[in-house]
Amino acid sequence: MFRLLTLLIAIGGGLSSSLAGESSRSQDGSLAVEVVDTLSIKDGRGTKELAVKIYYPRTGGPYPLIVFSHGFGGDKEAFGPVGKHWASHGYVVIHPSHGDGLGRTRGEPQSESEDAEKPRGRGRGGLLGGLNDPNKISARVADLVLILDSLNELPNLVPGLKNKIDPNSIGVAGHSFGAYTAMLIGGVTADLGQEKGKSFLDKRVKCILPISAQGTGQQGLTDRSWDGLRLPMMTITGTRDRGVGGQGVDWKKEPYKYSPAGDKYLVVIEGANHLSFGGGLRARGDGVTEVVKRCTTSYWDAYLKDSKAAKEYLKSGRLEQELAGKCTLEQK
Repeated sequence: MFRLLTLLIAIGGGLSSSLAGESSRSQDGSLAVEVVDTLSIKDGRGTKELAVKIYYPRTGGPYPLIVFSHGFGGDKEAFGPVGKHWASHGYVVIHPSHGDGLGRTRGEPQSESEDAEKPRGRGRGGLLGGLNDPNKISARVADLVLILDSLNELPNLVPGLKNKIDPNSIGVAGHSFGAYTAMLIGGVTADLGQEKGKSFLDKRVKCILPISAQGTGQQGLTDRSWDGLRLPMMTITGTRDRGVGGQGVDWKKEPYKYSPAGDKYLVVIEGANHLSFGGGLRARGDGVTEVVKRCTTSYWDAYLKDSKAAKEYLKSGRLEQELAGKCTLEQK
C-alpha cells in the first residue's frame, strides 16, 4: 500500500509539474526570433504575387508552421505581437497580405473591425458585399494554398528557413474574415453563389484557430457548414465581440456550437471586443492579448507538437481556473 501511495503521489506530482509549465505560455518563449518583412511569394505562372511577413526561431528546427490570415482590409502586420510570440515558443509563422484593397491603420484590420463595432449604414455594395464576394473568398483561400505550395521554395528565398519548417505539422489561424478563411481551408463548407456546400479543404492542414469567427447567415454559412469539420479547432471570441451586422457573442459562438465533438474548444474572453485580440494599439493594457497568447500557444503545442501535457492542460480545466474571471473555456 505504501508503495502504491508513493507511486500515485509521484505521478500526481509529475502531472502537476507538467501542467504548471503550461501556465507560462502567456510569456514569450526562450527562442530568439528572426523577422522577414520584405518577401513576396509568386506562383509558378508568375500571375500572382503575395507579400508575406515571417517570424521564425533563429536556432533549431524543424518547427511546426502556422499561417495567419488577417481581417478584411488588413495586411501582414496584423497580430504581429501574437505571431512573434508563437515563434518564440518554437513555430514558424507566416502572415500574408491578402490585398483586400482597403488599407491598414497602425497594424490592425481597421476597416472591418471598426464597422463591426458600428453596425450601421451597410448595404449589399458595402462591407458585407465585399465579405460575401465569392471571388474575394476564393482568392483568400488561394493565398493560403500558395504559401503551402511554396514551402520547398522558401529556404531558397530565405536561407535562414533551411530545415526550419515541418511540412507535416501545419496549423491555420485567422481573425474575422481571416477566421472565416481559416475555417474554409480546414473543411468548413459554405454556400457561395449557385454552389451549395462548397469545400476548400486542404488536407495538409492539421488544425485551425479562428478568432472572432462568423456564425450562420453570413458568407454562405449554415448550421450544416461545420458538419464535416474533423480537424481540431479552438475558436476565440469576447463578451463584447460583435459581427458586421451587429450580431452578439452568441452568434460568434456558433462555429463551436455547430461543429462535431472531438478536440473542439471555445474560449470567451471577458470584455474583449473585435479589436482586442491581436496586440495592436487598441488592445494594449486590457490583458486580452495575454489570454490569447496563453490559450493559443497551449493549443498549438497540443495539436501541432502533439504534446500530451498541453492536451491535458486544456482538458483539465486548469486554464480557466488560473484565468478566473478573464475567460471561460468550453470543450467537447
